[in-house]
Amino acid sequence: MSKTTVKITCMYCGESKAGHSNYYTNVNPLFKSERLQICKNCITDFIGNKEDSDHLDNVKLVLALMNRPFLEATWIESKMDWSKYIPKISSLQQHSKLRYKDSDFGSEFKQTTQAFPDESLGVSEEDLRQLRHMWGKGFELEDYLYLESEYETFLNSYECDSYAQEMLFQEISHKKLEIRKLREENKPTDKELKTLQELLGSSNIKPVQETGANATEQATFGTLIKKFENDKPIPEPDEEWKDVDGIKQYVNIWFFGHLSKMLGKKNKYSEMYEEELAKHTVDTPEYDAEIEENQL
Repeated sequence: MSKTTVKITCMYCGESKAGHSNYYTNVNPLFKSERLQICKNCITDFIGNKEDSDHLDNVKLVLALMNRPFLEATWIESKMDWSKYIPKISSLQQHSKLRYKDSDFGSEFKQTTQAFPDESLGVSEEDLRQLRHMWGKGFELEDYLYLESEYETFLNSYECDSYAQEMLFQEISHKKLEIRKLREENKPTDKELKTLQELLGSSNIKPVQETGANATEQATFGTLIKKFENDKPIPEPDEEWKDVDGIKQYVNIWFFGHLSKMLGKKNKYSEMYEEELAKHTVDTPEYDAEIEENQL
């Protein structure tokens, strides 16, 4: 009888099925058989859906039984889908020789419905990789978005002209997230608040500190202009929104134009001035005495 027709009785459901197509290859030395003794259908049913709270724990349990590794990056790339994950770690050359002891669980990896990019929030896979690179692994998507929001608020509210200042703003954002989570659990935050105050002091942004890192509301007008020009230059407005009230035109004609005329300068402003002045000039009518006499 060929290997494809050999039937194996599943230890879980008790049904006899063809071994080659219904059972995973066994690499666990505890089982002296070529195929794992639990069928693929039973394993899939046991693992359940990724929305289930115990989904990840079931995945790890099955992988331990199969002596296959759990690799966080590959798991996320597979969209936390068992049917996509198991072929990669079983067949791909770089993973096929790995065993459960080679697992990479990441840094406090958490199974949530937001552990992968959420298109409804506009977060792509590349965005998620950048967030992990900046803030570290182990956070939920909601935490990443909170950290980004806090960090952007600090950058927009205070002067930040050095890498050290950026690092302090990051640490302050981390500490605020930590305090937020502790308060949600009704735990004391005295120690964390003290650390936050120290970080604010190191950044020179405590309310009692009057330094060059004060909030933009207290910054000089020149400092604000410099910040806008360096960070967020004001683009040219659309043609329909240029000089809506005619203020620029007014200044060009009646200030620059009149000044040019006074100084005897010939330029576009003096020409604009003369053209506009001509619209409001009334010439004295000239009378031809001979024509007037004939009319009489």
